[in-house]
Amino acid sequence: MPWRRECAIRTQNYPSSKSALLRIGGYILIGLGIVLILLCVPFWAWLAVLGAALILLGLLLIRH
Repeated sequence: MPWRRECAIRTQNYPSSKSALLRIGGYILIGLGIVLILLCVPFWAWLAVLGAALILLGLLLIRH
């Protein structure tokens, strides 16, 4: 049948680092990026995001 394959399908994975030091360094860089975003985005923008989330939550509650 045309949809069956006779040969095995090959898969390829992305290489991952086995080094714990590189993994810890990656987590530190992610944490620093999050802190930088939190400190650089103004307070009113966080309030706007919170307001939008409350509106969406309200809409979900009304439709449910």
